[in-house]
Amino acid sequence: MNGSSLLEFAGRAKRRRGWTIRLTERAQTKEILDECEPDGETLRCCYEEMDRLHQWLGNRAAVMRRLRALGVGARSRVLDIGCGQGAMLRVICDRLGCEGVGVDLRGACADARVRIVKADAVSDSLPRADVAISVVMAHHLDPQALVAMIRNVERSCDALVLLDLVRHPVPLTLFRAFVAPLLCRINASDGATSVRRAYTRRELREIVDAALDGCQRKAVDVRHDVAALWLRQVVTVRWS
Repeated sequence: MNGSSLLEFAGRAKRRRGWTIRLTERAQTKEILDECEPDGETLRCCYEEMDRLHQWLGNRAAVMRRLRALGVGARSRVLDIGCGQGAMLRVICDRLGCEGVGVDLRGACADARVRIVKADAVSDSLPRADVAISVVMAHHLDPQALVAMIRNVERSCDALVLLDLVRHPVPLTLFRAFVAPLLCRINASDGATSVRRAYTRRELREIVDAALDGCQRKAVDVRHDVAALWLRQVVTVRWS
């Protein structure tokens, strides 16, 4: 099914099922994994499923393309903000030959194969790195916290690749129809909530611009791309 066919399906499904999708305002509902502390096995299964979803949706490939464009290689260090259990960071290190370090509020799991620091990327000092990545984490933060996180990244890294969802009816409809039925209950629920909590393209760009205005260094290159069907948006920032 090509892009135009998916758009037509989304419109028909929305009308046929009586879905009234109002996404003018960001949802304030927290996701299940944000509100509870699941047992280790449940958390592992959820993260593994999310990693497969990132690969299937092309999020991993999108991050890899931007890291290569930034010149990340064997002598580079990548910081993964909100890294979970480090699955994407492991792949990045294996494929690009770089060093990696993750930051996550939960810290490292028992079998983590990359270094993970327990820290709050909004307020805590971050490990030094050449490039920081943030994958589907920005929507967990309110605008003020996201501004603070970007400024915090600038103090320890020379570039940032921020990938997140787009708040739009099309990806929400497609997620409900095609993806949610294949996921566990927690990820199915959190995925829909994530789209509702995400920023629109305009909102995210305004937040990024506000953050850059308060950075110590000048941003010499800023890119903001939105994928087909509003499946993701990626902001790439490089500081002098």
